[in-house]
Amino acid sequence: MDSVSFIQAFLVVLMMVTGCVVIGIATGYPAAHWIGRKFAELLSCLPTEKFAKAQPAYGIPASKAIRGDLEGAMESYEQLLLDHPQEKQIYLRMLEIAFGPLHAPEYGEDILQRGLKNLTGEADRAALYHLSLAIQNGEFTPFKYLDHAQVAVPG
Repeated sequence: MDSVSFIQAFLVVLMMVTGCVVIGIATGYPAAHWIGRKFAELLSCLPTEKFAKAQPAYGIPASKAIRGDLEGAMESYEQLLLDHPQEKQIYLRMLEIAFGPLHAPEYGEDILQRGLKNLTGEADRAALYHLSLAIQNGEFTPFKYLDHAQVAVPG
């Protein structure tokens, strides 16, 4: 009788331990993922967005424009437009250069028309149009830090 009660007690303890392990796994796995995400958000400055298509690399043309290589910047932006024809930011930056220090109103008008045709959102088209008006009216002067030695000014 003593051995039977020992075996029963052992089985009861084994089932309790097994139950605790199963409950621990069932609750611990989702809790670990939740806690891991919270720590990742806390410790990471990287974006958590996922894109099906790579976002445009604005850095290369922007650095060219900052250095005064306006033609090179426009070529780089044109390359970006091949892959991202509906990206408002590319058109905005191109308008800033064309109507601004490049002093190419015909080219700027061409960019504006392409942007108005390719952008789908009404707000995007309005932003593009208002930026072009602001630059042409002198309300906004992009790249005004570029001196005359870096940019060929007509006249």
